[in-house]
Amino acid sequence: MKLKFSSIEIKSDLLPHNENDVNQYKEIASYVLDAISENYYLDMEIDDKILYFSTIFTTKLIEGIVDNIYSYAYSRKGAKYLSGDISMSISEAITYATFNILYDVKFTNIIPFRSVKYLGAIADAMIDLTREEKLRKSIGAGGGLLFINIRSSMNPRTYYILDKIAKSLMNIEIVRYPNNYGVLSLITREDENLKETFIYIKP
Repeated sequence: MKLKFSSIEIKSDLLPHNENDVNQYKEIASYVLDAISENYYLDMEIDDKILYFSTIFTTKLIEGIVDNIYSYAYSRKGAKYLSGDISMSISEAITYATFNILYDVKFTNIIPFRSVKYLGAIADAMIDLTREEKLRKSIGAGGGLLFINIRSSMNPRTYYILDKIAKSLMNIEIVRYPNNYGVLSLITREDENLKETFIYIKP
């Protein structure tokens, strides 16, 4: 499967950490979306075998998910009827496969949390950076944890994507702050292109 990948970084001190300032996340999300739209995208290909293996670590084990991923990515007939569970599992599989391909992250070092998010504020997944040298060096980390939130939108409307970015940044900051790292994996579709952006938050 082919997709376009990019990444940006945000310093934690640019994000509000006061309950009275939470509305600023919408403004920050607007700046983030502008930065994403102007960013360079790398052409990337995910082998079906890696994609299939990454589905083992998703919240729901779904039969035929690789076929569903292609329907989702290329907006084939029936893609719009995919359930929320399937869409989320697809996004998780793509995100985990990207970590594996670009940063050599072992799938067994990705700890998924989404199935227990009902217990309270928590990220979708986590990676211990001390166990992943390439990823750690890539984001300039000395150690710590990387908390992951995963969001996708096949809806091209700007306000819809902005809302997802704002809520995700706010949620991940709750669990990441003050000393750990965060990343929002944002998956969107533009025309016939599936795009994935990693939005890193650094302390």
